[in-house]
Amino acid sequence: MRPFLLSSFIVFGCLNLVAPVYAQTSEGGQKTTTASREEVRVINGTFSTKGDKGETVYITTDDNGLRLKLVTSGNVTVAEDEHSITGLSQGGRFEFARQEKSGPEHKVVLENNGGTLEGKYWVDGEPQDYATAGQVWLAKYLSEMVSKTGLGAEARAARLYQEGGAQKLLTYTAGMEAGSGRTKMYKYLLRREDLKPGDMRLLLEQVAQGKTSDYEAASILTKLPQNFLQNSETAEAYAAASATIGSDYEKSRVLRHLLQQEKLSEKALDKTAEAIGTIGSDYEKVKVLHALASRPQLSEKQFELSMRALQNISSDYERTKGLQPLMRHEQQVVRYFDRVLPLINSIGSDYEKAKAYSSLLGNSRLSTNQYLPLLKASQSISSDYEKAKLLRKMALQLPKDDKKIKEAYSQAARTVGSKYEYEKVMAAYQ
Repeated sequence: MRPFLLSSFIVFGCLNLVAPVYAQTSEGGQKTTTASREEVRVINGTFSTKGDKGETVYITTDDNGLRLKLVTSGNVTVAEDEHSITGLSQGGRFEFARQEKSGPEHKVVLENNGGTLEGKYWVDGEPQDYATAGQVWLAKYLSEMVSKTGLGAEARAARLYQEGGAQKLLTYTAGMEAGSGRTKMYKYLLRREDLKPGDMRLLLEQVAQGKTSDYEAASILTKLPQNFLQNSETAEAYAAASATIGSDYEKSRVLRHLLQQEKLSEKALDKTAEAIGTIGSDYEKVKVLHALASRPQLSEKQFELSMRALQNISSDYERTKGLQPLMRHEQQVVRYFDRVLPLINSIGSDYEKAKAYSSLLGNSRLSTNQYLPLLKASQSISSDYEKAKLLRKMALQLPKDDKKIKEAYSQAARTVGSKYEYEKVMAAYQ
């Protein structure tokens, strides 16, 4: 069997470390700092840094109270079956400890002393025989450690792919626990130019199962080559996987990656529009709405879902910002005018409300059926300045020979309290 190399790192659940700190925390990691040293406590998450002797620190725990600790120096060679360590570079060291909640800590230490691999084994600090009990314990849990940390994962992915292609690799990843190992194996597949659409969809279905963190899922999905998204079924599977991401930030960037594809099926766009409604952050939601609305055409369903998403935006600024690109879809705006108008009217800021109405006026398809309710809605603007400015702009495109329009305009003008602004409004409609 061909061995592969495992480079240096540390994995464990809770660490007090006196070392230079090059730290990167991920979800769940909690860190506190004192003047004299770095205290690290990780709860259901990971933490990584560099130790003072050049080793990498990687910390992880899970919901079940499992704690892993791995310290390595130099290159570590792991057997292909991941049951044993077959080699260490000169002066190298391998230390692996594992402890379940309320259980004893098991630890194996291997060192290369003058070319000889020497092993030691402890259970709760008590020395045990490595040649018998230690090797059995390591064979049982070494693959778990490799899966959680991801070290050596690409070599394993290459071996599996060589043996049985993408199907064998994906069958393997389907049974893996969440962790960097699974993510790295997915990324190995994404780099292969011979990957088939069906295999890509299977990968996406696995990501949608939620066995990876939001960050890892996004890092996988945003690496998806754009040419794969030209396949309608793959694009739909991608959109479905995106919807399972909980983080607003990660979901936003994943959906925007999808929308960079010029040719997307209507079903994929429908699923994308539906996913936008699940984004809680006003800011992230509007970024995706902008990407969607920037497309040349939106179906009725996509426009309606976009309007529904805007209704849940509380920020006046973000709602106005989200409305602007939708105004380009003139036919849909006219069709859904009775929903667009109340959406604008619910904006609290006079400035943002007038800005949104002004954007609406750019629609070349507006007729008397839209101008009349628009004139009435303009009365809700409290600021004389903003209202007058909007009415003057409306006056430039309102028909002058329509009695209903003329009466509605005059009624809206009378709600302007400032005589100066009122006179300018009336002079504009001559």
